[in-house]
Amino acid sequence: MKNKMNPTMSRVFGRRLPSSRNYALFSAGLLLAASAAAQDSAGVAPMSDYPAVVAPTEKAAIEAMAGFGRYDAGYGTAKSYSLRGMQVMDFGVLQAEVIRQTRFGFSGTYGDLSLTHDLSPDYYTMIGLGSGSSLLFPDWRADLAGYRKFGDQRQYVAGLGAYYAKGNQDGRSDKGLILNGIYYGKDLVLEAGLRGNVANPGAAFGPSQYLAATFGSDERRAIILRAERAKETYQVLTTGTEKVNFISHSLGVQWRERMTRDGLLIIGLGYYKNPNYARTSVDVGWRWSFR
Repeated sequence: MKNKMNPTMSRVFGRRLPSSRNYALFSAGLLLAASAAAQDSAGVAPMSDYPAVVAPTEKAAIEAMAGFGRYDAGYGTAKSYSLRGMQVMDFGVLQAEVIRQTRFGFSGTYGDLSLTHDLSPDYYTMIGLGSGSSLLFPDWRADLAGYRKFGDQRQYVAGLGAYYAKGNQDGRSDKGLILNGIYYGKDLVLEAGLRGNVANPGAAFGPSQYLAATFGSDERRAIILRAERAKETYQVLTTGTEKVNFISHSLGVQWRERMTRDGLLIIGLGYYKNPNYARTSVDVGWRWSFR
């Protein structure tokens, strides 16, 4: 199950590249998803692991998800529910999300708001703010990122982002930088990212790397694959927040099928493993499109 309920890719028609709003939605989700690399980490932002897809004709969308996970090693089950919205406006793309999650005997809620704004045909920015409750999420979090498009048709995008999250426990905080890249092709989007996170207390450094690919588009069908490797430094377990020092791996696949003109079915499967336990998960959701 995702520790965030965290973006997808827009379709490229022939030589036509995604619009500015599609770049915006994809990259904003990319930053927040990458910064939550370790899915069971303490105090991480709860955005979805998958980049936020937008159909080219959408002016707004609402996405509801429910996730269920099972741990081995006697850690029981996990549940999460989220509601996510997107609105295209004259000054940019506004996104909001609320998530409720239960795992390891703790329950918490997190909400965030982000705005992506074009500075020029080649540059755009994203700013995000969020707040959460319990040990599962940060007390508050801020994100800021900038993006640059390259190529004859602006089919390449490079981004650099920074974030800070104050934990819901004395002395706990996370801060870091994210470097990512995106390639837009015909019915194909590839992304890769590097994150450097410093967790306190102790200034523990936890880097992570991820790769993702999206095939197709939300106009008909999109399949998203994602793999991640992360060094984890803090986790919330049944005894509370614990300092750890190990490598985790996660794999995920999401199927997005257009069922009606304005309705999209979403099904996801995930697997996460570290030296102490493993988790399998399934996510089911629906997206309403407003055109």
